[in-house]
Formats: sequence, structure tokens, C-alpha cells
Amino acid sequence: MALDPQRLLQELDDLRHRYAMLVRALRLMIYDYDVVSGEISWSGETEHVCGRTLSELNGGIAQWEALIHPDDRERAVALLGEAEARLSEYDIEYRFLHKDGSYVWILDRGYFLTGPDGKAVRMVGMMQNISEIKTIEFERLQMQAEIIDAQERALRELSTPLVPISDRAVALPLIGTIDQRRANLIIETLLEGVSARGAEMVIVDITGVATVDTFVADALIRAARAVRLLGTQVVLTGISPEVAQTLVSLGADLSIFATRATLQDGIALAMNGGQQFRAGGQMTR
Repeated sequence: MALDPQRLLQELDDLRHRYAMLVRALRLMIYDYDVVSGEISWSGETEHVCGRTLSELNGGIAQWEALIHPDDRERAVALLGEAEARLSEYDIEYRFLHKDGSYVWILDRGYFLTGPDGKAVRMVGMMQNISEIKTIEFERLQMQAEIIDAQERALRELSTPLVPISDRAVALPLIGTIDQRRANLIIETLLEGVSARGAEMVIVDITGVATVDTFVADALIRAARAVRLLGTQVVLTGISPEVAQTLVSLGADLSIFATRATLQDGIALAMNGGQQFRAGGQMTR
């Protein structure tokens, strides 16, 4: 069956039209880079992408490099060299100088064509302005960071609530499990709270702590030592007979604490301004 030249021309024209419509719809800036001469033939939506007409993009590979943001240039050029050497896809995002003086974000994807010797002779690809996408992504990440920060603050307030008892005393009722992260939060919360309120006494209540082991005992001791460096007295409350036995068996040094059986006893102690520490952490009038 003989080929119909007119039909082939029509189909070819049809493909060109579809290609042009696709480039226009996606607002792509198309390039054909001659690796040997360094010249670049541009087509497509150049004005939308970087604000320049085709006649203003006649500087070849040197112009392309010069228009890349200084902070992105080395990486973009190096990746181009690697892609050429490996005949791999060039796929990168970088900032590109717009005609109005601003920098726009570009998605650049290109493919190398080889000559008879198997080396790259041409590169064809497209550049797309993705600044709007980048702005949305930045705002999303910023919002995500703000949410995480708010959650972190809420978590800190819930997991280590510092409650004012009087002008000179605060209480820290601990509930649940104490891990490394929370132990650090306890110390940080105590130091910040004592410093901000000028507290002379801190009541640390462990009635609600799920498990008291060597790690928890060490965390409490570290917290007490840090607070005492600020000149603040530390009272430990909520020690049940079982917990007391555990602490004794662990050999925990609780001499830096004054102790009371319940939080109420600790509060009563705090309200009595005449109480002071003896050496070794005990209280006296």
C-alpha cells in the first residue's frame, strides 16, 4: 500500500500543533543545546518562565550559567557535567534570574543525544517556572513548623506543668512515664520557672509517676541539683512505701531533697515561711 504524502504531512502538522499546544498549556521553555558549540536554541513560553524574548536569549550556555542564582550555580553546572559524562537525565531545581530582577524557581529536565562516537553532542529539555509551587510548599512547611512548635509547647505544659503555690514556692506534679526527653524537659521547665518566678522552693510530686527506677531517680537528682544551683530548695513528695523501698534498693542518693509523704504536706511546708533546710536536705524551724 502506497504512502500518501499529503496525509503524512497532515499528521506531522497535527503533531506539531499538539506539541505547541502542550508546551503552551504547561508554559514550558524548551531548549536545544549544542554541546560542541555551546549554543542554545530556545522556544516555547520563555517570557512566562523568565520574562525574556527569544532574541534576548542568544548567549548560549554561558548566558544560562550567568542567569542562575550564585548560590545554585555551582551545583547546577556540576550536575550538568555529570549528566553529560554519564549520558543520564538532567533533573534539577534552581533559581533563575527573571528579567524584572527577581529570581524564579526553575524545574529543569534535559536528555543528551549522542553522536557516532557515543559521546553527547546535543541536549534537549525543558525549563518550567515552579515559583508558585515553591511558595505553596514553603508556606505549608512554615505552617507545619508552627503547628509542631505549638504542639511542642502544649506538650511541655501538659507533661511538666509548673504550678505556683505562693509568692515563694512552685509545684511540679509529675504523671506518667519519664523518659530521656521528658527528663530534659523537667530540668528545663524547673530552671526556667524558678528563674522567672524567683521561687525559693520547688515541690516535685511523683505520686503519679508510673515507674520509679534508676533512670527516674537519676533524673530527679539531676533536676534537684540544677535547681539548687539557683539557690532554690527542693522538696520531694508522693513517695509511697513501695517507692521508698525501691529507691533504697537502688541506692539512690536523695540527701539533696527534703521529703514529705504527700503533695498536701509539701504545700503546707511551703506555706510555712519559717521552715529552712538543715544540712543533708532535712527541714527545721
